[in-house]
Amino acid sequence: SNLLTGILLAVSVVFGWQWWQNHQQKKTQEASNQYQTFIAAIEKPDPAKAVVLGEAMASNYAKTDYAFLAMLRLAKLQEEQGKPDAAVAALNKAATIALTDQNRELAKIRTAQLLISQGKIADATKFTAAMTAQYYPGSLAEIRGDLAMLGGNRNEAVTFYKEALMKLDQGAGSLALIELKLADAGGTPGHDP
Repeated sequence: SNLLTGILLAVSVVFGWQWWQNHQQKKTQEASNQYQTFIAAIEKPDPAKAVVLGEAMASNYAKTDYAFLAMLRLAKLQEEQGKPDAAVAALNKAATIALTDQNRELAKIRTAQLLISQGKIADATKFTAAMTAQYYPGSLAEIRGDLAMLGGNRNEAVTFYKEALMKLDQGAGSLALIELKLADAGGTPGHDP
């Protein structure tokens, strides 16, 4: 009797696991299809449809990376449409549903960049003060340099831009721009004081 119970339990676990795997695979495929529809609406362009589809992605597929990607792309669309508050909301949603710390950090970096581009310097300063960057330390240092420059603190900006240059990969596309920012702040690119 115990042997039969053990066998039935083992078979149930195996079938349950297989069902779960198939369910997850189906959900991922659905998310992929929905994401492609979302991207098609952006490229058409059909912003109203894209917003609805993006929000649906976040609600229905929050446990997939597709939802995170949709929120990042929706934020960009909202910014392009002149809706910066909606863009920030999409980035906040992206940070909330991100499945990894790296994605969460990326969403926060983009939020800070968006706040700066909106001229919300106090908000961006407060937002970045609480941030630590494990995955994008060069980007965070650049943002802090930008904030220092906007606040009129050139020496602090130089320090942050040099930090950004040290922490970014040497193949990063933003190196030349940061070197220009460093020079504008009064620093010398490529040379330590």
